[in-house]
This record gives sequence, structure tokens and C-alpha cells, in this order.
Amino acid sequence: MARGKSRRYWAEQLSEYWDSGFSIPEYCELKELPFENTKRWIRVFEKERNGIAEKVGLTIPDAPRLEMVEVKTVPVKGNGGDSGIRLKAAGVEVLLDRNFDGVALSVLLNMLGVR
Repeated sequence: MARGKSRRYWAEQLSEYWDSGFSIPEYCELKELPFENTKRWIRVFEKERNGIAEKVGLTIPDAPRLEMVEVKTVPVKGNGGDSGIRLKAAGVEVLLDRNFDGVALSVLLNMLGVR
């Protein structure tokens, strides 16, 4: 893979990482990315972000980490794709599909202000 293409690929792959709150291993597992390559590209992008921030006198706060909790599923009658997990937060009820996107859920929880 050419250097420019590789850089664009990793920028795209990591675009959701920064706000996800996931650790690098969690994000790699979720997105099925190779851990060592992911870690290397995160360091490259963080170094660039910090360098740019220093030039303009800004500080970049650390991303908050998600707290992992065990959730017992509740049997739900449905189309067979339901996971049986229902979340109620900020007056909104979310029924998760069996193959839900964890990063999208994280973004939604941030938007609702429940984390």
C-alpha cells in the first residue's frame, strides 16, 4: 500500500476512535484491526495533533474512558435480530440489535449526555 493511501486508510479507520472512549485493544477488537498497526498510527496522529496544538497554544484533553458493565439480556419477542438489550437514558429508550455498532452507541450516549 502506498504511503499516502496507507495514511488515508488509517485516518479513516481511526476517525471514530478519538471520541469513542474505547481503549486501543477494545477499539481494535470492535473494528477488527491489527493491534500493533493501530497503536502505531494512533501515536503518529497524536504526535501530529499535539504538535499543531502546541503551535497555536492549545491543549487537547484526554478522551474519557468508557466504564464497562455486565448487562443481563431480557428476552424480547421480535424479528430474531434483537439482542434483548434495552437502554433507557435521558428519556430515550434504545433497543439494541444483535450486531449493534458499539462506536455508534458510544456517540449516541455522548449526545444524550449520559456519560
